[in-house]
Amino acid sequence: MQSDRLLRYARVAARTEAVFENTWAAQNWLKRANPALGGEIPMYLLDTEMGAKQVDDVLVRIEYGVYS
Repeated sequence: MQSDRLLRYARVAARTEAVFENTWAAQNWLKRANPALGGEIPMYLLDTEMGAKQVDDVLVRIEYGVYS
């Protein structure tokens, strides 16, 4: 459902901005392929709740300095 995707995107975008403390950096991160996500673009994974969870897990690792 489109509204579910929009809510996921808003939730993850807010979290990304909080982690990076910069709107531009957060938007850039969401649009670039990410090795921790198997080379996937985070924004594209937000189509599903499972994908959003993967993105959120990477954000938690970045926030706590465990990013690999």
